[in-house]
Amino acid sequence: MTRRQNPLSKPQSQLVLLIAGEALDFDAISEALGLASTDTRRKGEVINRLPLIQAESDEWYHEVELTESNDVDTAMNDLLETLAQHKDKLAAIKERYTIILRMHVKSDYARIFYRLMPDTLARLAKTGVPLEVSVLSWGRMPFQTGDEEAR
Repeated sequence: MTRRQNPLSKPQSQLVLLIAGEALDFDAISEALGLASTDTRRKGEVINRLPLIQAESDEWYHEVELTESNDVDTAMNDLLETLAQHKDKLAAIKERYTIILRMHVKSDYARIFYRLMPDTLARLAKTGVPLEVSVLSWGRMPFQTGDEEAR
């Protein structure tokens, strides 16, 4: 039996650098870190109407979409390199606000595999920024066409 991947079932992944706190100056954060925000929210802003969910604090986001040509390790290394270039300003921001690096993964597959190299983990440790990993998997098997026999 030949198994092929359904092109609509490729994992959707992203890295998100989140800075949260009270009275964030979004432009100052972007300038300090050399990163453009991809989204911002103010405390109390409606995120979802039903059920009603509001932002609990001001939030600044920098999101990096992960693709086959932009794998997790490379994308994380690039982001961490940018943060390392602004380490003093990053430290000042960390003293006042919450900073988290999140990796979100959505997939139809039951098993998802990512590898982070030791130098990437060392670079992450030097920033002092925690990494959160969120995986949403529907637990399906790889795609089969209708003309293949199931075994």
